[in-house]
This record gives sequence, C-alpha cells and structure tokens, in this order.
Amino acid sequence: MYNFEPYQGPAGGRGEISQLGMAGDVVMRLCEDIQDKNHKVFSDNFFCTIPLLQALKHQGIHGTGTCRSNRLHGAQEKLKSEKKLKQEGRGSVSVVTSAQNITVTRWLDHSVIHVAFSCTGLSSTDVAQRWSKKEKRIINVQRPFSVKLYNQHMGGVDVMDQCVATYPHRRKNKRWYIRVFFHFLDVTLVNPWHLYRLSGNEAKDLLHFKASAAHAFINAGSMKIRSRGRPSAT
Repeated sequence: MYNFEPYQGPAGGRGEISQLGMAGDVVMRLCEDIQDKNHKVFSDNFFCTIPLLQALKHQGIHGTGTCRSNRLHGAQEKLKSEKKLKQEGRGSVSVVTSAQNITVTRWLDHSVIHVAFSCTGLSSTDVAQRWSKKEKRIINVQRPFSVKLYNQHMGGVDVMDQCVATYPHRRKNKRWYIRVFFHFLDVTLVNPWHLYRLSGNEAKDLLHFKASAAHAFINAGSMKIRSRGRPSAT
C-alpha cells in the first residue's frame, strides 16, 4: 500500500465534487505525491474514465484501466460494434486514439472488454491461451498488450487485503477507531514484509516476520550499548 484515504461519505468531507466525479477525485488525491515522476497508475472500471486519464496525463502520470462502455466519451462511435467483434470471433480487437493521445481498446474474450490508457507503445498484441468450451481444448487468442499489462499490475489492493486477513488482530472492539488502528498496524507490517522479500534476504513467512518485528519492538531500548574507548579506571 502506497497511499490510502478513509471513506467519509459521498463528498469525502472535502467539499464539492469535481467534474471527474467522486471516484476520479479520490484517484487524483491519492496521486498528488507522484506527479511528474513517470509513474503508471492502474484502476478498474469503478474509477477509470477518459477525463480521469486526461487529468492524470496532465499531471505527468500514465494511466491504464478498464472502462465501462457508457464512459468512452466519443470513442464508442469510432470503435467496431460489439456485434461486429462477435461476428469476427474471439480475440477480435478494435482500437481508437483521441487527439489527446488517449487510446481505447475494445477486445472480445469471453465477453467484450474495454481498456483505456495514456501510455505509448501499448497498441501491439500478443497471444494468450484460453480454454474453449466449444472445442474442449486450450486455444491461442489474440490479446492486446494493454490488457496483458493491466492484468499483470492490477490486484495489489486485493493482495494486501489477503495478507492482512491471514493473521489479523483477533481482539474484538466496538469502537471503530480502535479497529481502524489495528487494521493499519497490520498494514504497516505487511508493507515491510513485501520489501523484505524483494531484498533477497532469507525467506521468512509473514507470521515469523511479524513475530520478529514484535520481538524487536519489545527489546527496543532495553539493550545496553557498549561505549567506545578504554574502560575508565575506578
């Protein structure tokens, strides 16, 4: 987890909602610290809109996300119809790019998927293996590279929730702020555990990592530090 914002109602406790909508405003606030740093942001169709991608691009942030068909803002008429893609068969692709260099891809897999992005070089395709119910075997399906990239990088929030839920704080409490405190205490241990794994150190599962951190906090300040130099004579 890089950043978060507790839900505080439709207006978010921050006044009026901009033209990006509540979901778009949340994304913009969470990305305030990564402007003009060549970062890439991935979002699902609850957050992603064409205006949001344009706003992120204006802040120097590359955005990619799945998009609902009613949020395509003019690209809908330029793309091949869903009926046409189904006639062409599974793996059919239609791509359009706006004057602001926002690209929208309509791809037919099991169903029609829309992926919008502002990154360059994502219009190419590769091959993905899919199970065909009709042929009863695995087949090769043409897949846009933007879909592959989206699948690779989405799901970080879900992974964090899974890790937190593996060894959660078990003490029940009716006070909401206590529950929030212990939830984020678990989050602050999951984050460094992921960094520990990436550093190439000795393999250690989350439970043992949390136990090691607990021992370190307990012993903090209790260890005597030997002073340098020769011991003084008495």
